[in-house]
Amino acid sequence: MKLIIDQSLEHQEVEITIKCGMIDENLERLIAQIRLYSFAIPGKKDGVSHLIRLEDVFYFESTDNKTFLYGEKDVYECGYKLYELEGHLASSHFVRISKSCILNVAKLSSVRALLNGKLEATLANKEKLIINRHYVQALKEKIEF
Repeated sequence: MKLIIDQSLEHQEVEITIKCGMIDENLERLIAQIRLYSFAIPGKKDGVSHLIRLEDVFYFESTDNKTFLYGEKDVYECGYKLYELEGHLASSHFVRISKSCILNVAKLSSVRALLNGKLEATLANKEKLIINRHYVQALKEKIEF
């Protein structure tokens, strides 16, 4: 693989061109990461709207018909439903881990087995989430590189 960077003040915006013979799994993941980098989700906190970059999101959770996105320290209300987010984020580092939660596996620190086939995920910010046994296989597929 060859990486060419053309830095100049003449360029108004960043442009990425990928030239390849065939797109393999590794390249698909790279493309998903590039798309993820430039994508932001609107979130509200204390009545103020913010744009949160997806790479800063630890997980999304739905409670009482509202969806929240969790950063390292802050929580924002999100206008999307979980199924909408799941569709948009399918080829990224996000995976559904329960009926009410979508996890960013890039923020995953460790996983340990619990009873009844469930797992406990510890995130980079030391927060813990339960992975329902019905979603364990999807998580395993997402973290296998």
